[in-house]
Amino acid sequence: MSSEIGKIMLKEIHEQPKAISRLIHAEKERIWDLAQHWRDAKPRAIFIAARGTSDHAALYAKYLFETMNGIPVGLAAPSVASVYKADVKVEGMLLVGISQSGEAADVVAVMEQAKRAGADTLAITNISSSPLSGVARHSITLHAGPEKAVAATKTFTCTMAALLLLSAALDRSEGLLGDLERLPGLVENAIQGAEQARSKVERFRYLQECVVLGRGYNLSTACELALKLRETSYLRAQSFASPDFVHGPIAIIRQGYPVIAIADRGGVLHSVLAVVKEVRDRGAEAVIIGNAPEALEIADVAFPVNLGMDVPETISPFSSIAVGQIFAHALSVLKGFDPDQPRNLQKVTITM
Repeated sequence: MSSEIGKIMLKEIHEQPKAISRLIHAEKERIWDLAQHWRDAKPRAIFIAARGTSDHAALYAKYLFETMNGIPVGLAAPSVASVYKADVKVEGMLLVGISQSGEAADVVAVMEQAKRAGADTLAITNISSSPLSGVARHSITLHAGPEKAVAATKTFTCTMAALLLLSAALDRSEGLLGDLERLPGLVENAIQGAEQARSKVERFRYLQECVVLGRGYNLSTACELALKLRETSYLRAQSFASPDFVHGPIAIIRQGYPVIAIADRGGVLHSVLAVVKEVRDRGAEAVIIGNAPEALEIADVAFPVNLGMDVPETISPFSSIAVGQIFAHALSVLKGFDPDQPRNLQKVTITM
């Protein structure tokens, strides 16, 4: 297999620490000042419109803004605005549109409807001159640099970092800001550890289907990893919150069935562990990505993430998804695919 296969995606995975650093350097003071607008009159709710990978970042934002800032968060169904032309009552809310390219027409439609209805609007995008930025009252640019691989990596983590910065700014949280500034080093350490564990992926060369479990902040990680596995290796990979999995989907478990679980220390770890133990009792093969020693100890295959380091649950998804990206990349190359150019996909997808 040529070393050229998948080199763009791999390069962009490794660029993530520097990309997050650029975002912090470029946007920290501006967002801190911008947030004064919402500190003076806190929005009654935050409504987020996004698709695909950006929607998984929005899922992270839901847990972040609700637990850290006490602001209810809703995830928009873009077709309500773009197809059904409904007037949703969003007065007093902050409407956040997320699109890496800024060209998602249905997300733009949500923003336009929200402006007409009296909501404040914020665009988060990697392209400052994009249509999404053009319709929003405020904007945050990701500063991830050009992302050429079809499968998004650095724009995903930069989007989460932008959301974390906004959360910190809304309540002037020096603690969250300190966590944010630790991210480049944590992500770099996680990527290096994953590269050293790359040989473990050989076990899954013939993998055709699996489930990916997470909960809380790392439900976004599970969703994004499952998407990367579908995009780059064409697996039948499904993501679930760990409690949801036992309400029906657990019926698919059979001897040797792979269950990938994101198991980081935090409030939901006990729930993830309980489901991992249950599926192992039913014959599943447990693959653990995370920093919780008690989870790694019961894994059939373990991918430790920043083991022994103090990593708050709020920022654990950044490192865990970086390890998941390396896993997805390695598997795709092993299977003889090119993760830079997945079949049937293009970099910018425009939906209505």
